Amino acid sequence: MAESAGAQWCARFPTSASLGDLAEPFQGNAKAFIDALRDAGASVSINATYRPPERAYLMHFCCLVAGYRDEGKVFHQIAPGDVPAMQGVDIDWTCGGDPGGARAAAVAMRQGYEIAYPAALVSNHTRRLAIDMTIQFTGAISVKTGHGSLAAAACQSDLWPVGKSYGVIKLPSDAPHWSVDGH
Repeated sequence: MAESAGAQWCARFPTSASLGDLAEPFQGNAKAFIDALRDAGASVSINATYRPPERAYLMHFCCLVAGYRDEGKVFHQIAPGDVPAMQGVDIDWTCGGDPGGARAAAVAMRQGYEIAYPAALVSNHTRRLAIDMTIQFTGAISVKTGHGSLAAAACQSDLWPVGKSYGVIKLPSDAPHWSVDGH
């Protein structure tokens, strides 16, 4: 029997924060970049690497059932009964046929995931090709590039070409996000 939607689902299918869960060669590239950052005196905190497809599914559809406004302020919402099933995720998006309860459960999930927009069903995170990390340093640092030279970095954007030299490309619009292709 399917379990009703709700915030309890947010703890299931957790996102990894382990470099070991990334696919090669991106895993080795990310590790080398992080090692270079740490050797230069930066602190690096890994927030997310691999996102299981089940989690992406839950994050995607809770937003759609709850309803959200896109960047153009257009409201999007689907009926709980229109959510396609996913093997391995025995969730009842309709909450036993209770439309109000289903919407409230989806809102609770969206809040639990701390998201405003639907997660992509397939992304570099689900493909093991992305990392979200916080990089901190004080003053200017010299970071070894993937080519062996040193690069000066006085601000976060100075690290973008350094990361690229390792095959770890920054998505400028998402502060912690780096990936194999910048998406």
